[in-house]
Amino acid sequence: MLVASDRVYYNRMKASRAVFGSDVEFPAHTSERRIRLVGKQMRIGRRSAARDLVPEIDLADKPVDPGVSRLHAVLASASDGTWFISDPGSANGTYVNSRELDVGERVTLHEGDRINLGAWTVITVHRG
Repeated sequence: MLVASDRVYYNRMKASRAVFGSDVEFPAHTSERRIRLVGKQMRIGRRSAARDLVPEIDLADKPVDPGVSRLHAVLASASDGTWFISDPGSANGTYVNSRELDVGERVTLHEGDRINLGAWTVITVHRG
């Protein structure tokens, strides 16, 4: 998976919801990082010492997306190597290929799928 910042998604969310307020600006400096999917489950969110929560895909590093919940989404693997994503009830929703997931809905991920969450975060699915 490739984690990056998505200016188009940020602009769309800012215009359609005004959820984040005028004080949340797109980061001046962005980065990309690759994360390998391993195990049976990987949580996506922001670590919290107070809640003793350290998600496997931790989005608490700079630039910190304030729209990402502590536990925002969960990835789960099937025995055939397929991965699914679900949103356990994040504050700002999870989108797969621009479609918002219902809370608890499981969606199969495919090569090239784009997962958007928070104010600007995009996670792109890549095999290998």
